Amino acid sequence: RALGGHGLHHRRLAAAVMATAPSPAQQEAAKFSQICRNCAKPTAIIEDHQQGDLVCTECGLVLESRVVDESSEWRTFSDSDKAGVDPNRTAGPTNRMLANGGLSTSIGKNPDGTYNQTLTRLHNRGANPDRALLQAFGRIGEMADHLGMTSVVKDGACDIYRTVVKPGQPLLGKSQPAMFAACLYIACRQEGTNRTFKEICGGAPNTTVKEIGRCYKYIVKAIDGLNTQMMEQMITPEKLTNRFCGNLGLANLEFLKLATAVIATFRSLRITEGHTSEKQPASVAAAAIWLCVQIWRGKAAEGIDVKRISEISGMAEATILTSYADMYPYAAKMLPEAYVERIPELEAPRMDKSDAAALEAGLAGLIGDAENGALLSLPPL
Repeated sequence: RALGGHGLHHRRLAAAVMATAPSPAQQEAAKFSQICRNCAKPTAIIEDHQQGDLVCTECGLVLESRVVDESSEWRTFSDSDKAGVDPNRTAGPTNRMLANGGLSTSIGKNPDGTYNQTLTRLHNRGANPDRALLQAFGRIGEMADHLGMTSVVKDGACDIYRTVVKPGQPLLGKSQPAMFAACLYIACRQEGTNRTFKEICGGAPNTTVKEIGRCYKYIVKAIDGLNTQMMEQMITPEKLTNRFCGNLGLANLEFLKLATAVIATFRSLRITEGHTSEKQPASVAAAAIWLCVQIWRGKAAEGIDVKRISEISGMAEATILTSYADMYPYAAKMLPEAYVERIPELEAPRMDKSDAAALEAGLAGLIGDAENGALLSLPPL
């Protein structure tokens, strides 16, 4: 019992010493803030990493010798540096996505720099549970780099793939490129980086939007709680408008407010009239941008047409014009008061003569009512 109490005392003493010990940053600051004994005043001190000495720059006095370098080793070694003994003193970082943290066994080189072919062949013949995952992670990384996504999105997609796909279980009826693209799409939604299925499909070879959508539904059903999360982080036209306008060179605060107000009012009017079917967010955002471009007075809107908006948004020109035709009758209600007088500048959608005449007559009546104050208009931006 006495020995046990003695050991407890030592453990408590060690814990107290560790709690009061200075941090590495404090130690580094104290090392370079000491005063030279010869100069008797604060001087600049440098560290000779090759010899491990702290030297005063004024008189050259060695203040400390054999200083241990406690900083991290970030050096990377090329193939030419590995001609002999491996210069790396530590292994790579652990990867929680792989079995056993990715700490697997590998066959190194012989002293003469050659490989033992027999051992290497026998080692590669064994079952490696991480081989398929490493290949899949590599493909996901290539897609993410092609689409310009961040490493956070890439790691999230790899984590989703590891959760859904079990080792040794094939994906029946689902192509691997479509599964990789669906994982990237979900990771983008989780990180607030909005990408449409068409944009993801552009970076996924040998697949279609339909296949990616089918894999997306499969992943949402396979992971508990993911469906609710996807509903909360649903892609809206307002989120896409900011990115589309930035790519079009229309990153103007007033223009973004105008386009966002048009989309919000259009949605509320459609819901009020009982339209339950929703259009694609990208098509609504593109149509709102096309409508606002026509009445915008800034130079940034010059030269922007439906073709250019189609290239940026990834939506077909016919799809954009169809959504624009649905918006056009509500122009007097959607636009703020400062822009109502510019409604005649809007290009009328293509339609039959009878429909066009009826639409123009109704639109003229709406404009007259708006000028008389009969319609509820939005406050100016």
